[in-house]
Amino acid sequence: MTGRTGAVVVHHRSYDTIGAVVSDLMSEGVAKADILIVDNSEEQRSEQQLRDVIPPEITLLFVANQGYGAAVNQGVRAIQARGYYEFLLVATHEVRIAAGSLTGLEAAFDADPAMGAAGPTLLTTTDDGRDEVWSTGGKLTRWARIPRHHDHRAAPDVVFDRRESGVVRRVWLDGAFVLYRARLLTDFRINESFFMYVEEVDLHLRLERAGHAIGWVPAARVHQSSGGTPMFYLGRNLVLLLRLNGQRPRIAFVPFVALRAALPQSIRRRSVRPVLDVVRGISRGLTERLAR
Repeated sequence: MTGRTGAVVVHHRSYDTIGAVVSDLMSEGVAKADILIVDNSEEQRSEQQLRDVIPPEITLLFVANQGYGAAVNQGVRAIQARGYYEFLLVATHEVRIAAGSLTGLEAAFDADPAMGAAGPTLLTTTDDGRDEVWSTGGKLTRWARIPRHHDHRAAPDVVFDRRESGVVRRVWLDGAFVLYRARLLTDFRINESFFMYVEEVDLHLRLERAGHAIGWVPAARVHQSSGGTPMFYLGRNLVLLLRLNGQRPRIAFVPFVALRAALPQSIRRRSVRPVLDVVRGISRGLTERLAR
């Protein structure tokens, strides 16, 4: 017998954090039998290293590294084969979950039958130990239709002092921690073309077009860490996102957006590599065959 919520956690070579993720999920009421870890580390000792830090009742699924979306899709198929879940949580291997956050996300669905995906306030810790907001959900820029986080890099107190409550509608949510109505992840698979970066934006745009609400739950809070986006995938995937969502004329904005992100890296590293990677990514995005 399955619980109300199942959890698919994508793991890639982060053995020192995955145990805490599992512990947090169990503290939030997710049974061990309802947690599935999808490992795409492609390392010989992955199973032993994972078994050293997680309970034996938790299922491990080992897959080839074909990207984040492919790992989620395979995990969803595997966990749904066990039985019925009302909700499915998709999370990455390094999140830390504040008490009551999963319950808060579930309540968003109970309050709105149209809710398709709900996510928390995502926080991150800077190199000097300060907390800052990573995302309170996402939007698309007015002209270029490029994805941007709400409140990115804001001080947490600035966001929390607004005292927003309930559910705030968003266009998309950061994929580090999202609760979905389970049946939707059968009807709407993640497009595996992206490999990494903005695959959740594409999914949430498709959900929204089909009439399913996307919501940020301010009271739910989750910490995550992010190493940023490789410049190749920034250029490539922004082009793919626009192509897949009927925005081909706006591809002309991508070089300006992507190069604006790459130039500071080039200056800091004293290398043209980030700029070349962006250009290569844009070129690939323009020529790749689209998988729908």
